[in-house]
This record gives sequence, C-alpha cells and structure tokens, in this order.
Amino acid sequence: MKNLPNILTVFRIILIPIILSLILLDTKNTNLLALTGFIIASLSDYFDGYLARKYDLTSIFGTMLDPIADKLLVILVGFILCYRGDINGIHLIPFLLIVSREVFISGIREYLAQLDEKKTLPVSNLGKYKTAMQMLALLCLLLNPIMTNNLFFIAELGILLLWIASILSVLSGYQYYRGIFN
Repeated sequence: MKNLPNILTVFRIILIPIILSLILLDTKNTNLLALTGFIIASLSDYFDGYLARKYDLTSIFGTMLDPIADKLLVILVGFILCYRGDINGIHLIPFLLIVSREVFISGIREYLAQLDEKKTLPVSNLGKYKTAMQMLALLCLLLNPIMTNNLFFIAELGILLLWIASILSVLSGYQYYRGIFN
C-alpha cells in the first residue's frame, strides 16, 4: 500500500466527495475549485499508472483499487452533473451506457476472481482511451459554468465527447467480453 502510485489512487478517492460537494454548491468559485480538483484527480490517474509501470511499483492492492477509483470518479461526477442538469434528456443515454459498462466489467472481474484458474482482466488500450474520453467530457461539462463568454460551445463539446466515450465504452466492454468468453 505504501508506494506513491497507491497513495495517488487513495488521494483520488479522497478528492471525490470534495469535488462532488463543490459541484453541488454551484457557485462560480466552487465550480472552479471542483474543476481544479477534477483535473488533479484525473492527472493522478495517469501518474499512478505511469509511475507503477515505470518503477515496477505495481501491487495487488493498486491493481484492484485503481479501476475502482476511476469508476467512482467518472460515475459519481457524472451523476452529480445529471442531478444539476448539465447532462439531461437524450444525453442521459450515453452516461447510462457508460455506467452499465462499468457495472458489467466489474461483474466480469468478480466472475474471473471466482474461477479456479484465476484469470485476470488487464486494462486494454481501448479501455484507457475510453477513460480519457470520459474524463475530457466531464472536464468540459465542469468548465462550462465557469466560462463567462462561451464562444467555444464547451457544453456541447462535453456532450459530444460523452457520446464518443459511450461508444468506446460499449466497444471496450465487448472487447473484454470476447477476450474472456471466446
């Protein structure tokens, strides 16, 4: 547990309720703080994996906790943005597809843990791209209320990236499924 990648993962989990609270307060200052916290949490996801691989600091604890931290960050921030109205209407579909994929993959991981041969489900490149796209989508949606002159259509970009992330989610979920059951 006591290595830098694991500390970064735990730090990311600790940041989540702070980020959620700041989003719910919904003022210009708290939205800016929530965005900053989300960026830090997202970057910690990249750096914990990078450091673990580069310095051979991978651990069973980190392998288990890192995807949980990612799922918590994306799903809980997404739910709060749905609650606040940033994700609504037909655009709930991609978010719900993302959540469904995460539950499905967690179920597959649990199934694999029960097998006698103890197969693992390593993260694929498509899964990494999916996570990055989800975080970019949420970043745009968190940035939108801060922008005073929204000439760049940040909210629309966030929703578009959310749809792209949902497609990547479904594809990577199918890729995992085929890799295990074929």
